[in-house]
Amino acid sequence: MIQIIALLYATQKGIEGIREFESKVIPILKEHQGNLISASSNTNKSESEPDEIHVIQFPSVSNFDAYKNDPRIIKLASLKSKMVRKTELFITDNFHQY
Repeated sequence: MIQIIALLYATQKGIEGIREFESKVIPILKEHQGNLISASSNTNKSESEPDEIHVIQFPSVSNFDAYKNDPRIIKLASLKSKMVRKTELFITDNFHQY
């Protein structure tokens, strides 16, 4: 199992733009056995903070790689660039659930 923390920074389209992109990619993520555990945001964030934070799990790195290389995801790259100006990923295979 791997866990991914994704920090998403919106373009001028804001959180609505991120939601539009998510609506297209989450079904594909699920096909690769990915699970969006949570998506959270802070309404009182500073300019330097991400607009949304995702916690995602995949059963393995190979599932995550298959998701990233899925032709449908690659095709959505132009939409992503219109809605998400920056993404930071933190990936771990050593995490704890309390």
